Amino acid sequence: MLSINLSETIWTVINFFLLYFLLKHFLYEPVIRFTGERKARMDAKLALEADAKAQIAENEERLLAEKEKSREEAKRMLAEAGEEREKRRAATVTEARASAGKLLKDGEAELLERREKTAGKLHEAAPDMARLLAERLLGEE
Repeated sequence: MLSINLSETIWTVINFFLLYFLLKHFLYEPVIRFTGERKARMDAKLALEADAKAQIAENEERLLAEKEKSREEAKRMLAEAGEEREKRRAATVTEARASAGKLLKDGEAELLERREKTAGKLHEAAPDMARLLAERLLGEE
């Protein structure tokens, strides 16, 4: 038959609680503490990673904004340079036309003056030329 031995039951209960205390104190608590610390480290690293990603995204947005600003500035500078170049070209063309007009007037005045001098010389030489022509005509006959 079954009999219950009181001393074995007491020793079994004592061993059970001793084993429970040793396992709890030396195994369960350190494992739970270790997993808690590890989770905290992983959460901290994940938070750092999230901050780094946010910083990268912010930097990319800032760089894109600066790039767009630089593009707009370059377009504006090119437009200003084109306008300045067009103004210079127009001024140069106007100056060249004025200079050409002046040169043309000076040339016409000089030509007119030379024509008058030549006409004057021809007028002065006309009697001598008429005399020479008459001498030739009379001399040839």
